Amino acid sequence: MEKKLLALLLTLPVISIAITWYVFVSSSTEQSQVVFPEQNIQKKVADTFFNHATIISFSVTGDPKSKIVGDQIFHYPDEEDSEITNPEITIFRDVGLPVHVTADHGWINKEGTRVFLKGHTVIKREESRDNKFSQLETPELTIWPNKDFAETDKAVKITTTASIATGIGMKAYLDKEHYYLLNNVKVRHIPTKEPATKTGN
Repeated sequence: MEKKLLALLLTLPVISIAITWYVFVSSSTEQSQVVFPEQNIQKKVADTFFNHATIISFSVTGDPKSKIVGDQIFHYPDEEDSEITNPEITIFRDVGLPVHVTADHGWINKEGTRVFLKGHTVIKREESRDNKFSQLETPELTIWPNKDFAETDKAVKITTTASIATGIGMKAYLDKEHYYLLNNVKVRHIPTKEPATKTGN
């Protein structure tokens, strides 16, 4: 069957940010073939689901603010949030490369302004001319993509080329990439490898 493109334009008057949903749905995929995520142990029947969905939000100036991609999005009766499998979130920054966030599962509110991530959740930044490499890992994370803010009360591990930091609880300002570990903070510095010296004959 031919794929259909569904575009829904949602306006958020509170923060004046437009969010566009681009949803690609394969009508040949039956719900009985869908593997329901771990959280839904009762295997609820979704009233709506989409395959290969991309949610893009824009700032008031029309620039991309964030992008959320999921293999599938499910909405269940009597639940406010929709569930995303294998979510991938991209936060576009004012300066430097975007920040990428991945997880096993996610739940997004109907406005698209809050995402709860669960499973192996990773915030990763690749090394570039403007940035150094960093990777943050945690089992749970709540992120507000349009506010460039994320937080968790779970264990956190932050790895860079120079150190490994661990702690419990974190607040993160993603645009500036400031991560604040709240409790039981431990830091281990990674020694810099000296370049090998050549020996002459």
